[in-house]
Amino acid sequence: MTEIIQRLTGKPLDELARSLIFGPLGMKNTMYLPPKNLWPEIAPTEVDNELRHRLVQGEVHDENAYVIGGVSGHAGVFSTAPDLAAFCQMLLNVGFTGTSAAETRDDRGIHGAAGAGEEYAHAGLGGATEGGSSGHYFSAHSYGHTGFTGTTIWIDPDRQLFVVLLTNRVHPTRENHKIAEVRPAVHDAVMKALGFAGESAPVR
Repeated sequence: MTEIIQRLTGKPLDELARSLIFGPLGMKNTMYLPPKNLWPEIAPTEVDNELRHRLVQGEVHDENAYVIGGVSGHAGVFSTAPDLAAFCQMLLNVGFTGTSAAETRDDRGIHGAAGAGEEYAHAGLGGATEGGSSGHYFSAHSYGHTGFTGTTIWIDPDRQLFVVLLTNRVHPTRENHKIAEVRPAVHDAVMKALGFAGESAPVR
C-alpha cells in the first residue's frame, strides 16, 4: 500500500501524512522517522536480540517496517496522547476539527495513522465481547485500534468520547502479554468514572 500511494501521488507516505493529516490537525509531535535528538524522549520498546541486537528506542519496532526504511502504512508513526486526541476528535467530528478538515473514507484510516496493529475492530452488536480490548461499556458503534507495542485508541461516536492509551508493553520483551488485561480494565474504569457503566448508549 505504501508503494502504491507513492506511485500514485509521486510523494512518499511520510510527507503525505505530514501535509494532509498531521499538519492540518496540529499534530506537531506526530511523525515518521523521529530525529535522533528526540530518541531519549521516546519510550523504549523491545530489546531486539534477533535483528538489531540492541534496545530499540526512537525507531520503528516492527521488523518489516524497519527493513524497508521505517515508513509504512502498517507501522512507523510516533505520536503523543495530545496529538492522538486531536486525531480521535477529528474522527468523532466526521472529518473535521476546528477550522481544519481531513477526509476519513472509513474506519480503516485509523490503522495507517496509529501504526502496526494487533486488533482493529468494532465493538460489535451489544458492545465488545467479554475480554475484548474495549471492555464492557462502549457502545455497539464504537471502534478502535491497538498497536503491537501497546498503543490503543478507542472511539465511541454515540457518547462522543474516546480513550487514548499509550504503553510500552513489549519492553523489555514481547513475551509480556499483560496488556490484554490492562486495556479492558482501563476502558471500563474510564466509562465507570464518566457514569456510563450499565447505561445504554443513545440511539442515533
